[in-house]
Amino acid sequence: MLKKITSIILALIITASVFGMSFNVSAITYKQELINKGFPESYADALVTLHNKYPNWVFEPFKTELNWQTAVNGERSSHSKQVIQKSSSYGDAYYCQCEKCKPNGTYKIQEGSSWVSASEQAVKYFMDPRNWLSEEYIFQFESTSYASNQTIAGVESIISTTWMKDANITYKSTEGQSLTYKDSKRNTVKYSQAIIDAAKNSKMSAYYLASKIRQEVGSKNPTTGGSCGTKSPFIGMYNYYNIGANTGYMAGLEWASGFLRTNKETTAYTYDSNKKEFVALKDEKGNVRKLKSEQYLSYISKSGNYYKGMLYETDTFKTSGEVVWVLADDLRTTYFNYGRPWTNPYLTIYYGAEYIKNGFSTYQNTGYLQKFNVNKNSGSLYNHEYMANVDAAKSEAKTTYNAYKNANILSSAKTFYIPVFNNMPSAKCTVTSGGASSQTTASSNPVTGLTLSGRTTTSLTFKWNKLSGATKYYVYVKNVTKGTSFNKTVTSNSATLNGLTPANKYEVKVRAYTSKGWQDYSSSVAAHATPDKMAKPKISSVGDTYATLTWSTKTGADGYHIYSYNSSTKKYTLLANVKNGKTSSVRVNSLVSASKNTLCIRAYVVDSSTVAGTLSDKVSTTTKPRTPTLKSVSSPSSTKIKATWSAATGCEGGYEIYYGKDKNFKKLAAKKVIKSKKTVSYTGKNFTKGKTYYVKVRSYRTVNGKKKYSSWSAVKSVKCK
Repeated sequence: MLKKITSIILALIITASVFGMSFNVSAITYKQELINKGFPESYADALVTLHNKYPNWVFEPFKTELNWQTAVNGERSSHSKQVIQKSSSYGDAYYCQCEKCKPNGTYKIQEGSSWVSASEQAVKYFMDPRNWLSEEYIFQFESTSYASNQTIAGVESIISTTWMKDANITYKSTEGQSLTYKDSKRNTVKYSQAIIDAAKNSKMSAYYLASKIRQEVGSKNPTTGGSCGTKSPFIGMYNYYNIGANTGYMAGLEWASGFLRTNKETTAYTYDSNKKEFVALKDEKGNVRKLKSEQYLSYISKSGNYYKGMLYETDTFKTSGEVVWVLADDLRTTYFNYGRPWTNPYLTIYYGAEYIKNGFSTYQNTGYLQKFNVNKNSGSLYNHEYMANVDAAKSEAKTTYNAYKNANILSSAKTFYIPVFNNMPSAKCTVTSGGASSQTTASSNPVTGLTLSGRTTTSLTFKWNKLSGATKYYVYVKNVTKGTSFNKTVTSNSATLNGLTPANKYEVKVRAYTSKGWQDYSSSVAAHATPDKMAKPKISSVGDTYATLTWSTKTGADGYHIYSYNSSTKKYTLLANVKNGKTSSVRVNSLVSASKNTLCIRAYVVDSSTVAGTLSDKVSTTTKPRTPTLKSVSSPSSTKIKATWSAATGCEGGYEIYYGKDKNFKKLAAKKVIKSKKTVSYTGKNFTKGKTYYVKVRSYRTVNGKKKYSSWSAVKSVKCK
């Protein structure tokens, strides 16, 4: 009996040992798998813990191939790029103490009223991925791509503490009216549904978008700058993602408004409701009210060929509140893309997501990378970052976590791309009060003399003065037209940027690298790539001295030149200058009547000078003969009517006269063809005494055996004696 009991106890011990060994082997195996993938050991234990709780989660290392300290320095190349809100929850060690960020012992406000530059310690703390390998904060490493299992309920959980919770979209219009948004079927739309719509359209994560909106404007009431629609001069403008809000929410509202401005000195109009027409505004002295070139307007509405807007100054956003109408052709609407102007919340939610997708989805496809761009393949290393708030990625991750948790899908399959750096410190970075004095200041030895030295349709060449001791130069390039950016490193004091988009505007700045590190940037220089050759235009209508030309517009073009071509002299003559790159037609006047006219077009851009592209292929048309002027009609006798007209220039054939029994000539009494261009009067016979007749005349010429007619003259009436 004792032997049997001993055997049972021994078996239990062996079984327990086996199970214990099995568990340990599994944990070690997964940890080794993570290390084999490329995760440092300092990451592995936290990831093993998450894996044990959420086995469907997949962790992938994003190998930046960057030295840790180099990456930190890059993110702090300008201290204003990394800001933190000064509050009681942080100590001074979180705030930069350098002379530029704390001049005369007072912190410099970088944004809003309380945002200051973050210290190097703080940047390291928020940049160190190891600090955020917990279930609450790991979602800053999750892909921002669309996930079909995300629901309205999950979105509602994210916005549950805001005014958007389970609410229909309401807003203030550009005219200050309180409205409820309705779709094309006249149905109301909830904020959560708008976010789902935006996610499906942009292929972005709905929870990511909801978290972003909550982070930017998610207060209990819609009182923040991007959500209230009441901030003058941008009444009725919304920017829930704060796109373009680099210097504060007003800059973001200007971005949402589309940067509408005049492209030349132009007339200000008002609408006369009695006359039902637009009339020029006049000042107290009776002079026509003129607007200067590059006068900014906040969009209000559009009617026909006029835009209505409130005048303001772009640098200060100051406005007198003056509202005017301006001809559309005299305004720049280049930035009316991505659904702008965003005049209601649905537009900003829907099209803002599309903008984020186009700008960040390929190389910055996690919340972390949108805050800290450490992807060398993005073309804009340490730049093109969505937000300056150093705490943003962490905060949005917690919001997303709560959404997954409340929607009960926290344990579903997810993939996380977690950055890994070279030469990271062995321990996680923290912020300590003793480290605040170890701030590094940016070197101030900027490159000078940056100028454009050449351009083609797909390239720009810049040169600058050599900087003593420089071993290389970093060229930062922003495509202003598209809102994208890239960079290039060269060893000489010039650089050619290839593969550019024709007619797009690029802004360039350069800094040098010396033994003291990267120096400050030069002043920026803007230039356009030359427009490429336009497609052959078309003729949509022809008159006696005019032709209407239509064409396909060029993205980025500031305007178009229209030329006539003389095949005898081989010379081109400028006929029209269309000063709006979005205009696609123009009526070309001053053509020779009754003659062949050959026309072509080219696009141009304007920076320091006007830069035109290659002329298009030619299109030809023959103008009509000039319309004769019917001078008089009379009745010399009871059955005769005499018509007299002025000779028409270009009339190489003759004239045609119609006599109508009614003014619309539906009942024709007679017509006469006169085959002499010199004849300028005619007396018709066999009309009825006492009856009124209507007369009109036109000229014609014969081209290739076919008659080409002018327009009809004005109609005159006469009563037979």
